[in-house]
Amino acid sequence: MSAALSKQRIYPIPYELLYGSCLTALGQMRAHIEHQDIERGAIVATIGGGLLGPVSELAVTVAAVAQAKAQLAVTWRARARGGDRTILPAFVAAVDLAAAQR
Repeated sequence: MSAALSKQRIYPIPYELLYGSCLTALGQMRAHIEHQDIERGAIVATIGGGLLGPVSELAVTVAAVAQAKAQLAVTWRARARGGDRTILPAFVAAVDLAAAQR
């Protein structure tokens, strides 16, 4: 099994907008959201699959840093067939784009 990979970023937008940007990015990636806790800023989603495709898990945490700043922490894990390591940078790029449009 592959080792987990993590990334953290701080965005100059409020918590609610960053959380929404994460949901938008997951939707664009056709992720299946397994768990969501808005109060704690937590989302657990799986991406991929199909008959023989790799399955990856993203564990996302959003936290308010200041009134107009929020932090994103995301961890990638392989769920099945080695996962797909390109999911993590693709997700972060999608969040960057969604956050920049807010």
